[in-house]
Parts: sequence; C-alpha cells; structure tokens
Amino acid sequence: MSFTDNFGNPKGFLGRMMLVSMDKEHLPMAQWALERINIPGNGKVADLGCGGGYNIRRMLEMSAKAKFIGLDISDKSVKKAQKVNKAEIGKRVKVIKGSAEKLSFKDNSIDLITAFETVFFWKKPEKAFSEIYRSLVKDGCFAVINNYGDPNVDWEKKVPCMTRYTAEQIADMLKAAGFSDISINKKENLFLVMGYKR
Repeated sequence: MSFTDNFGNPKGFLGRMMLVSMDKEHLPMAQWALERINIPGNGKVADLGCGGGYNIRRMLEMSAKAKFIGLDISDKSVKKAQKVNKAEIGKRVKVIKGSAEKLSFKDNSIDLITAFETVFFWKKPEKAFSEIYRSLVKDGCFAVINNYGDPNVDWEKKVPCMTRYTAEQIADMLKAAGFSDISINKKENLFLVMGYKR
C-alpha cells in the first residue's frame, strides 16, 4: 500500500504515521472550525471519519456532559482514537468501525455530526448525507469541515481515492438530502458548511 492510499483508509505502519501527521497538519483547520460550531453541553455528538480521535478529544474539552461517538472505516484509526481518548472510553466516548454511507445510529438520535477532512474520501456522499439526516434529532446540525488544498495541485491524480468538492457543491448536496438553514464559512483554503434538520 502506497503512502497516498493511506489518506482514505490508514493501514499498517504508514497508516499509523499518517494519523499523527494528519492531526498536526489539520490542527489550525480544526481550531478554526470548532470556534464556529456549537458543541452541545449535553446530548450526543458523532465524528465521522474520526481518524486518530483528536477532534473528539478537543470537543470533549468544550462540553461538560455530551457523549461522543467516533466512527471510521480504518481499524488503525479506531484503535488510535480509542487510545487518544482512553480516559473517557466507556464513559463519554465510544469509537466504532463503520461507514458514513451505512450508519448504525438510530433515527433522530444524534445532536451534532461532524466530518473533518473526510467527505472527499466518501464514495457515495449523497447516500451518507441522507443517513446523517436520518440520524440527527430535530434541529440537529451536520458540519462539514475541509481544506480545499492548493488549487494548483491535481489532488484527484495525486490521491486517486479522493474527490474534491467545493463548499457550494457540499451545500447543494446537503439541500438535496433535506437539510435547511445551510451556511458556508470560508477562510483562505478552509471551509465549513453547516446544515440543520428542521
């Protein structure tokens, strides 16, 4: 498996290294986005494509009582996220293996769902967005956070498992899935798209 193959589904030694480097690289984006997302003080939050679980740890510090579910298709990511959040595993944090396109969540059960730098790797984002909509409570929020990257790089060629979307394309897909009150925030190459289930 090549280094770039690990972007969407980290495996082996390279995958382990990828999880650490991705967190460091994505830290400014995560901090910027988390300043703009309302993390509930109570209720349930799911982080899809949770990677090494660092954003779960950051959100834990922002909420007194909310419970968090991390979900990732990569075994390496699940293990790393469990390790990073080990003090809260079995208490306020659960990390599971799974796909955004087929969520195991009950209908109307999650208050906030986040997706940091992961939608680019979903094979069927429209299906995933419908699953997310189904899983959210009324007035629940879905937040997509991405770094569009250097516009001069052909990312799809460099990372074949990746499909880049603009913030506007994400917003259109959210609208098609039933989301309302959709907003777009941008800063340089970063974007945050939020939609609500009304």
